[in-house]
Amino acid sequence: MSDKTVELIPSNLLDFDPENPRFPRAINEGPIDKLIERMAREERIIELMESIGQQGYFPGEPLVAVRNGKRYIVAEGNRRLAAIKLLNGQLPIPPRLKSLQEAKDQAREHPTSVPCLVFDEHAEVLHYLGYRHITGVKAWKPLAKARYLNRLRQQPMYSQLSQDGLLAALAREIGSKPYYVGQMLTSLAVLEFAGDRGYFGIQRIDPDRLDFSLLSTALSYENVIKFVGLGSRRDIDAPDLLEQETVELFTWLYAQRDDGTTVVPESRALDKLARVVASPEALAELRESHDLEGADRLTAGPAEALEKALADANKVLGEVFKLLGKHLHPTASHQSAADDVADIARSIRNLIRDRREDGR
Repeated sequence: MSDKTVELIPSNLLDFDPENPRFPRAINEGPIDKLIERMAREERIIELMESIGQQGYFPGEPLVAVRNGKRYIVAEGNRRLAAIKLLNGQLPIPPRLKSLQEAKDQAREHPTSVPCLVFDEHAEVLHYLGYRHITGVKAWKPLAKARYLNRLRQQPMYSQLSQDGLLAALAREIGSKPYYVGQMLTSLAVLEFAGDRGYFGIQRIDPDRLDFSLLSTALSYENVIKFVGLGSRRDIDAPDLLEQETVELFTWLYAQRDDGTTVVPESRALDKLARVVASPEALAELRESHDLEGADRLTAGPAEALEKALADANKVLGEVFKLLGKHLHPTASHQSAADDVADIARSIRNLIRDRREDGR
């Protein structure tokens, strides 16, 4: 790093990183207008356009680029590069993004060159990015870290290592533990398996807003690992992933229902999911009802689930009875609801009695 110098490079020689860890592969490899729309929506690119357009480009924040023949790939600063190219006209502004056009029209500065810290090799720049975004103060989110690790492991220096050696080397690179690196790469493999299949056509999944941490936490549970066909949390290539079970996992984690909720409402419910997928009765119930709480009751066995459900119902009815002693004047609606409860209670009692008599 000490011998690197900053060079002023024309922006028309600078290309976006096709493996930007912050974006999914479909965005990096797709049409440029999709990338710009993503940046406008998620990366606050308009603010950069307004700042650079009024103040010019601040030379104290050079882009980080790697030589690529007579051109350069920008490994750090793709948002700033986009803002510059939009301001100087090297990138067309999508017609529907009128706010970007307004920022360009109002700009006083339209820079055509930008200071860059230039590296000769991809490996060099990857080490630099790891220092800044993995161990440094500008930490990436977990998904970007996983993509970075996946890109790093493809470098020639790691090609002859065993898997254990690879995970240990990558862990040293980012100051972490091999099990964490393995879990991140395995979770990324599962995510890309789903992404390559269009997230299986599951309705109401927004790929741009998937919580990667939820998936990686789910795959820290042994039962969930086995359910989707992984050998372990270090199964970084996931060759035997089960498609149907992976579809179900993504549905339960991410597919929104009509009320905006998901089957697994938060990471704290993943222990319930882990119990459910290991129980044939509970799993069948979850597949039919999409009710994680109800399915989890069956993980101890149907008899214990019934006993717990009856105890819970008795507790709730006890609370209802207490409310009636607090100078409450019941309405006709209360009477109707109480009649419904009584009917259900009688049906439950009669069904239990009949089945016990049949079993004698």
